[in-house]
Amino acid sequence: MNTKTDTLGDPILSAIFQRRAIKAFEPVQIPVLTRDLLLQSARQAPSSFNTQPYRLYWVESPAQRDAVAKLCLSQNPAQTASALVVAVADLGSLRRTAEMQSAWMRQSGFPASKIREYERTARIGRIIFMPGPLNLFGRLKEALFRTLHILMTIGMPPITRQDMLKWASKSTALACQNLMIAAEAVGLNTCPMEGFDGQRLARYLGLSQKCHEIVMVIAIGKKSPSYMAQPQWRRPIEATVTVL
Repeated sequence: MNTKTDTLGDPILSAIFQRRAIKAFEPVQIPVLTRDLLLQSARQAPSSFNTQPYRLYWVESPAQRDAVAKLCLSQNPAQTASALVVAVADLGSLRRTAEMQSAWMRQSGFPASKIREYERTARIGRIIFMPGPLNLFGRLKEALFRTLHILMTIGMPPITRQDMLKWASKSTALACQNLMIAAEAVGLNTCPMEGFDGQRLARYLGLSQKCHEIVMVIAIGKKSPSYMAQPQWRRPIEATVTVL
């Protein structure tokens, strides 16, 4: 497949195939409208039960950006970016998100039965996901679902708080990918980074160890003309995909 030819007429596919992790940016200002477009694009990503269990911190002021860049181990993408986005898995938002969706359903004229159904599902979901004090409820869930698994095909819900953060991180990563593709589509470039001092960065942002986990930091800007990207390699599709 010649991706350059096959994606030529499709801006979305072109953005996907052209996206690279850029290591050096030139100083440009990202307009507020562009910033909002990127963040709105991130919000369109799918999430489990539409819980949207994440929070995005857009860091653009010079002082804040310099501070966060240092906590990203002073990597060149972080130091030269026009903005940094700290993507955080957020368990503390679940109840409030459900309340806001219920209010939106009422304002949008949903039938009362549909609203009650959603609120019941959201409440059951929070109970199923709840690990409880000292993870006691999590242990009970594990025993119950392992027993049920003997009798039927059934999935295992998150057992521990770390399991829940892992679950939330999946939705967070989907939002990050949306943001990076949107940036490419509007002529900006990005570099997702996992190299950062998570403990100090969490403290800097005022995050809670109980509810939050930083998934990645994304550097956003315009690729420096002096930066030469290395040729891109991906495994052959047959080494990556199994068609059954």
